[in-house]
Amino acid sequence: MSKKRIRSNVKQVLNEPVLKTLVKQSMLTEIQLETLIIDLLVEDSYGAHIPYDDKAAFRSRRGTRARGVSRGAFNRTLNQARRNLTRCLSTMLLLAYLGLFEFAIFRPFEEIAARIGNYRHIRDILGGKVQLSTEDIESYRAAERMILAALDELTSSLALKTDLSKKK
Repeated sequence: MSKKRIRSNVKQVLNEPVLKTLVKQSMLTEIQLETLIIDLLVEDSYGAHIPYDDKAAFRSRRGTRARGVSRGAFNRTLNQARRNLTRCLSTMLLLAYLGLFEFAIFRPFEEIAARIGNYRHIRDILGGKVQLSTEDIESYRAAERMILAALDELTSSLALKTDLSKKK
């Protein structure tokens, strides 16, 4: 895969409305996510280890049209992203350890995760088509709207309360 294609793919993914909403609510900044995606995508695409100097060249610079950052900036951001991701996953494991995933408040998260899986499947199918029909585009947009609406609902202050607490 060419450098231009990798940059284009990363930029396209980062501009998806569902991803933008999820990033805003996550522990990762957009720059950290971009760096993490580049770190994983570049080596998978080339099938070989790529030096961090080269990976840093893929990263965008905010506020400029230039591409790339220094290797040090790339590595610092990558370490921040990995640390935040580890903390997030550790929190999920902590909740599992405490048995809290068995509570009904987590069901909407499972449902959204399933919807996101369907959305990605639709995106993958449509990505393989040369020309998209109006029906294809509407199907994609409808799935996107459903996910965004569900995410909005999850961000309400009542989302992580039990049914008994919501009634008070």
